[in-house]
Amino acid sequence: MVVAPDFAGVKPSIALRTGGRLLFERSSSVLPLYLLVTGLYGIARVPMLVAGLLALWYLGAAGRLDPLVDVLRRLSESGAPLEPGGGEVDPATVERFAPELGDAFAGLVTAETVALVAVGGLLSLLLALLASAVGSAITVSGLYGLLRGDDGVRAGVDGAGRHWRSILGVRLLLLAALAAVAVPILAALTAIGGYLTAAFGSASAAGTEPAWATLGLGVLGILFGLFVGGLLLAAVFVLFAFAEQAVVVDDVGALEGVRRSVRFPFERPVAALIYVAVAFGALLASGGIGSAASAIGATRVTALFGTVLFSPLLDGFKTSLYAEVELDPDPDLAPVDERLRVAFVGGLRAVGGFLRTSPLANLGALAVITAGGLVGWRATASLGVSLPIGGDVANVFGAFPVGTFLNLAVNNWLVAVDLAYSGLAVGVPAAVGLAFNGLLVGAIAGVFEPIAVLALIAPHGVVEIPAIVVGGGLGFWLGGVALGVFRGNRDADDLAAAIRRAYRVLLGLASLFVLAAFIEAFLTPAIASAVLA
Repeated sequence: MVVAPDFAGVKPSIALRTGGRLLFERSSSVLPLYLLVTGLYGIARVPMLVAGLLALWYLGAAGRLDPLVDVLRRLSESGAPLEPGGGEVDPATVERFAPELGDAFAGLVTAETVALVAVGGLLSLLLALLASAVGSAITVSGLYGLLRGDDGVRAGVDGAGRHWRSILGVRLLLLAALAAVAVPILAALTAIGGYLTAAFGSASAAGTEPAWATLGLGVLGILFGLFVGGLLLAAVFVLFAFAEQAVVVDDVGALEGVRRSVRFPFERPVAALIYVAVAFGALLASGGIGSAASAIGATRVTALFGTVLFSPLLDGFKTSLYAEVELDPDPDLAPVDERLRVAFVGGLRAVGGFLRTSPLANLGALAVITAGGLVGWRATASLGVSLPIGGDVANVFGAFPVGTFLNLAVNNWLVAVDLAYSGLAVGVPAAVGLAFNGLLVGAIAGVFEPIAVLALIAPHGVVEIPAIVVGGGLGFWLGGVALGVFRGNRDADDLAAAIRRAYRVLLGLASLFVLAAFIEAFLTPAIASAVLA
């Protein structure tokens, strides 16, 4: 029989400190779990990507791309330049071709393409909901395992199979509760807005002065409704905040987990208020980082901080607070600088080791991305469209493109993480991701001058593309491990070890992506400008 906790309470300050220590002292166990979750969302994107590619194939087979191709061909023959260095296309040329381009794009919207995209989007949403449940089961179970002194990655693997259904139930109950609050509020606001619109419409038709008092009351009603609705929605989130921790820590189902989470603020109001304050502070900090990153054009930095900092900290705090467990100190913990050096230098060695021990996975990834590139190149090169790249591209990213450098490094590394851990779905998402990236590069190469493409891609591509291939190779290798688990040839220990190894290789790839991003942001434009000149 499961006994409900008495909420005697670990001090929130201790729980908050434990959340920080989980991340900074057990990072090699915590971060693989959160990076794995990003791979699960990569699985969810597959139906949408496939639907988009099928829609494009249908449009080509039905001849609906021909008008767009004809306009682009005539645009390229007109001599209108495409200048990433800041040159402008002749406005008269743009104005002359704009109506035809609009008609050509309108012809791409058909019942078939809309249906494909709608089905793909729906499947992606359903998979994203499932991925969120499995991901939460992994992370909360892993954190709780670390608090108990167990292997965090192994605990996360075990928790995924044990708790994902209950956590999915919690997510569905949360959606139902939010809908129960939001729908009446939205209905009331819509009714007030409709009444005001009708009243002012009648006054305008009759040529009379509108009732400004009625307008004022209506606006006050809308503001009050928004205020009440916001409070109620926030209350729902607070009442559900510890439901997933209850499912994992107390090993209960969805309904019981929600019930215990609802009890928490009443049993421990101070702890609940401090959690709300910490969560709000994390939201403000994330928004501040996002604003600063956006100001310099490094929007992907926000996603990185959310994945490797804010989510682990907040989840660790919540789990420690609910479970009433403090992390035991590690007497052998090395200094931070030494741990970072070991992590990234060891990561580069792990990349080399993976290349030596898993040649088939890496060759398979290379074959898929190459095949995608060839298909994309052939599809666009056969159209007969050749877009020149004119002007000076030396300053394409500005005089000091730090934001672009950060954005490229973070984005490419997250792509590799996605390819690697999404491969746990027997390698299919990794193959789709590699093929899609290859198609994009090949399609671009097919419509621009070959020397320009080479000048703009080769300098950084010699580092970036092989690193992407290794990320895809990790996905294929992890897919093989997962398939072995499904068949009974491998066990959960093997899967946990594979997840850890992939994390070490990804740390090594991070250094390569930083190098590639530096070349692309600071050197590639100057090299391309010299070549094209």
